[in-house]
Amino acid sequence: MSLLNFREISSANNSDGNQDSFELFAREFFERLGFKIAVNPDRGQDGGRDIIIIEKRDGILNNSEVKWLVSCKHKAHSGKSVIVSDEEDISDRVRAHGCDGFIGFYSTVTSSGLNTKLGKLNEFEVQIFDHERIERVLLNNEALKQLIRRFFPISYNKINIKSPSNLFTEYMPLKCTSCGKDLLYKDISDKYGGVVVFVEEKNNLEESNVNKKIVDIYYACKGTCDKNLAHYYFSLGYTNGWNDISDLIIPYKFLQFCVGVINGMRNGKQSYTDEAFEKLKHFIIAISQIVMKNQSEEDVKRIIDLQSIPKGL
Repeated sequence: MSLLNFREISSANNSDGNQDSFELFAREFFERLGFKIAVNPDRGQDGGRDIIIIEKRDGILNNSEVKWLVSCKHKAHSGKSVIVSDEEDISDRVRAHGCDGFIGFYSTVTSSGLNTKLGKLNEFEVQIFDHERIERVLLNNEALKQLIRRFFPISYNKINIKSPSNLFTEYMPLKCTSCGKDLLYKDISDKYGGVVVFVEEKNNLEESNVNKKIVDIYYACKGTCDKNLAHYYFSLGYTNGWNDISDLIIPYKFLQFCVGVINGMRNGKQSYTDEAFEKLKHFIIAISQIVMKNQSEEDVKRIIDLQSIPKGL
């Protein structure tokens, strides 16, 4: 099942000013892959080409350049395949523009008839980027990840909901104590819009070595949710300290946070109620899904092996 919905890119049949979006997406796609854009997409009669790109190839004996004619066909909104009549006179078009190869850049798939036609083109190179191949390149190339966010914003958010690593058999959300929203969802600015707040007993500020007692911990959306919860705890006579979740998902900051907690417990400067300690553990486990890498099959097998060893041995 596809992760990217190509219907998020405006149809070429619209007249809303976004009808060129798919061609612009293709240009950005190839440019970020390292191709040089020789001819940009434009409106009007294009002579059967949407974009012309140049690929540099480094050989053992010499270097060369391949000039590609790129033909974009955005049919995702209709769901129809790209057929022979959509790609007429391919050989003539490639020669007319002085190109060495043809690239079909499609938001659906090619029909069997077009596949047969393309298979008979032996005088130059042919490459087809259908929606599955485009998606695979986008998801596997870090240089292209921002194109997903730009051209597939809805799909981007859905993908990043499940971006946490496979530490556990099922995803563990980190819900706002106030509204219940999962704080591991990224917001529109591509950030984790939440905070973790440590509710503390008020101490005499002049006593620098006094034990800091954490009576509760909550997780909240920035803004209204956090303000409402802070006001509630202030009314009970507590103060607080907080950390931004967007900072703590940075591996170094996460490690610094965890070591700080351990040091605070070890030197006796921090203590936790049972409830606060359980919430601290939940928080660390939940955001570790974002911080830590995905486990390989070998990692998972090793975990299973270790869990099967009797504790007495």
